[in-house]
Amino acid sequence: MAAVQQLKELGEQMGLKGTELKDFIKEQQDLEREERNKQREHEKEQQDKEEKFRLHQMERERQKEEREKEKEVEYAKQRQYEAEKRQHEARMRQYEIENEEKRLRHEAEEKAKERDFELRKIEMNLKTASISSVKIENEDEEDAGASGHSSKTIGA
Repeated sequence: MAAVQQLKELGEQMGLKGTELKDFIKEQQDLEREERNKQREHEKEQQDKEEKFRLHQMERERQKEEREKEKEVEYAKQRQYEAEKRQHEARMRQYEIENEEKRLRHEAEEKAKERDFELRKIEMNLKTASISSVKIENEDEEDAGASGHSSKTIGA
């Protein structure tokens, strides 16, 4: 701001006096005041633009961080899903193995029962054959005794 004294000297050099000089000084002061107001307004607009830009940058950063967090959450969910899927598959394999073991045990038990049955059948046949053989021998001895030929008499 030009000092009033400087404006007065400038006005006097221009040949102004009295009311004209006072009006000149007042006009110059008004112009300077208006210039300062324009400068302040410009600075405020500039600050507003800078603030708006900073806010926009901050919002973009926040959105970027949010997207990254969402990606991390999604990735974690995907890993969790895959882990659960592997666990489920392992349980299913275990279940299948257990069922196969049960089936094989049952099959082995059935075969063992069949072998036991066959062995009992063979034993029965052997007993029956043995009993039949003894009966035949007894009948032969009875027949030989009835005809009077005994092995003892033949040799006597």
